[in-house]
Amino acid sequence: MAIQTVTVVRPHPAIVGLMVPFLEQLGIGVEQLTQLADLPLKVTAETEAVIISLSVTSPVQISVERVLQMVLYLNPNVRLIFSSELPLQKKQKNLRYLLSRYGRNSSILSVGGTEQSNSCLYIWANDLQDTERRQQLKQLLQCW
Repeated sequence: MAIQTVTVVRPHPAIVGLMVPFLEQLGIGVEQLTQLADLPLKVTAETEAVIISLSVTSPVQISVERVLQMVLYLNPNVRLIFSSELPLQKKQKNLRYLLSRYGRNSSILSVGGTEQSNSCLYIWANDLQDTERRQQLKQLLQCW
């Protein structure tokens, strides 16, 4: 079942600027966390999916690992979307390790990827900039 809403819990301006309009065009509602104190209000048992930027910096001053830990504590069944300005090959090893620390299947679905499992989704900035990759991402999101 396709997601209806997503919460950006660790935003990165460069990616969010492209991602939010794209998601909204698909009819997916987007909420953004602007301060860490609001995390328990934004991530609840009803939250369908969260987007966590893997960038070094974020306006929400918290590490990727810490935000993932907090999100999974608040909703252990939430769908995870990771975003980065780097291709998955550059982040895959660390991301698999991070997911395994929290008991998550380490399969990662991505545009052009070979994995078919739906453990988590990885969005590379180029997925939002290239027309063909945008279309593939749209199809992934509609089936995910």
